Amino acid sequence: MSPGHRKIHAAPVPLAGGLAVLTGLTVPLVGGAIAVKLELLGINTAGLLSHGLRRRAVELIAIVLGALGMVALGCWDDKHELRPAAKFGGQLSIALLVAAAGVRITLFVHSALFSYVITVLWILTVTNALNFMDNMDGLCAGLGAIGAGCFALIAAAAGQYLVALIALVGAGALLGFLPFNFPQASAFLGDAGSHLVGYLLAVLSILPHFYSRKIRRHSPFSSRCSSSPCRWSIWCGW
Repeated sequence: MSPGHRKIHAAPVPLAGGLAVLTGLTVPLVGGAIAVKLELLGINTAGLLSHGLRRRAVELIAIVLGALGMVALGCWDDKHELRPAAKFGGQLSIALLVAAAGVRITLFVHSALFSYVITVLWILTVTNALNFMDNMDGLCAGLGAIGAGCFALIAAAAGQYLVALIALVGAGALLGFLPFNFPQASAFLGDAGSHLVGYLLAVLSILPHFYSRKIRRHSPFSSRCSSSPCRWSIWCGW
């Protein structure tokens, strides 16, 4: 990024943060999935994670493709300064892809249309919120690391290890970038990075499932599914 009248840096700073965080996020996830598939992590560890990987493989692939799409859209915007309509159209397409793959918010409302609308709205809102927050060194990456770390702790406490690992990998990728983004920053996230951070936090907040049989017995929202297997019940390893 070149210096300008609204910039405080005196020399050009590379917008390489998005690519760095993406690499730190996707390489461990893909490598871990391969290791679980080949049972290189031991039978117990593979058993905890393999069920979630098999059950929600399509969702994981969509999440990774969405991350790649957000970074590509951000890189394009960094280089060409896209018009708001084009930028929003790209974000909307990625959010629809993720929702169509099954990563959706339900909020105990039995409506597919509602689920799609609220999920897309959530992803767009959080992605753009973090994009707007990327206005000073370390802010967006720091918030992303804190948020991902909190999601990891909550998911791990609930026994949803795959969600916890995804969140930990995301937090680790951001923490690895932060030393280069402290004042005076030697690298910026750019729109590519801020899009990725917002997208990551939006998806991590959707992935965990905390609806269990115990909650079903005591919840006034669960009467409709008391006589059939509940689609919000916790899945082992996810």
